[in-house]
Amino acid sequence: MEAPGTGYGPDFDDYVQITLKNWKAAGIDAELRLKEYGAFISSAIFGKFDNMFLGLRGAWADPEAYFYRWYMPGQPQNVWGVNDPKLTEMIKLQRRTFDVGKRKQIVFDIQRYLAEQALFGVDGSIKIVSAWDAHIRNYLPNNGFDFGGRLMAAWIDK
Repeated sequence: MEAPGTGYGPDFDDYVQITLKNWKAAGIDAELRLKEYGAFISSAIFGKFDNMFLGLRGAWADPEAYFYRWYMPGQPQNVWGVNDPKLTEMIKLQRRTFDVGKRKQIVFDIQRYLAEQALFGVDGSIKIVSAWDAHIRNYLPNNGFDFGGRLMAAWIDK
């Protein structure tokens, strides 16, 4: 398994070790091969890896971003080469469904279908903890890498 050296920091490094330990307990032996971050990011996220990789592939708040990037045929981040007509149609349907309740049900159906097809591996969930002063207005935690966008809209109300 390929993973970035220390590109994501010590918390991610711990996550990799815990993942390997959990896989071993489940009977999956994986050899960890660390790659320099630049080499990792320019290859693994675009499908250029030997067997498997473990890394961060984005943190989008909308499920559409995951579905379309990872599972639509022809997308550069569809590194598994998924080309499943039923899944493609489900992704397209959730894209054009504006009723929140209906779209939510379609998203749940897609998640179940992906699990049934074993198109992704289940692993731990990394927690994000945020705290801010009571005087900060128009700020919410950002589940992603763009902190600047959130801070540009925030202000201090004293």
